[in-house]
Amino acid sequence: MDVFEKVQDIVKAASDKTSELIEVSRLKAGIAEERRALTEQMAKLGAIYYELYKNGETLTPDAVNICMIADKYSTKIEERQAELARINEANAAKRAAKNPAQEAAEQECPECGSRNPEGAKFCFDCGAKLPEVIDVEACEVEEEQPPVKRYCVNCGAELAQGKKFCSECGAKNEGAEAE
Repeated sequence: MDVFEKVQDIVKAASDKTSELIEVSRLKAGIAEERRALTEQMAKLGAIYYELYKNGETLTPDAVNICMIADKYSTKIEERQAELARINEANAAKRAAKNPAQEAAEQECPECGSRNPEGAKFCFDCGAKLPEVIDVEACEVEEEQPPVKRYCVNCGAELAQGKKFCSECGAKNEGAEAE
């Protein structure tokens, strides 16, 4: 076997490996999307049963127990969200007092209260889907180039510095590679 044939074999092996990695990534992304869709459908089903429970419909004892537990969690969530809102309002007031011009375009995560850049689809800290925000006064702001860029292991979107979750697909990225 001459050198040319060896080089051809190496290139073919590399090409095969690249094709395999692309297919694996595509399949993983598809699985993640299907899981999200399944979770969404299961949540819708649960919401239907919970509404039946709230309307006094007769359900199985197991379904009633689950609904009662859901009531307890809902109450705890409301209490914690109220406390979180109080803390966030106090912190926002402190920030505004320190630097009134600092109010950057951000949105608050409805699940954990973290501040995320406007336009993010998923929370950087908890991975929850963020509500869509329409920017009526879009303006361009020049930002400094970050020293190290990180990319999502699931979808390839650029990750914000120090954040654990991708704002595009919601995947956890604690060990994302830097470029």
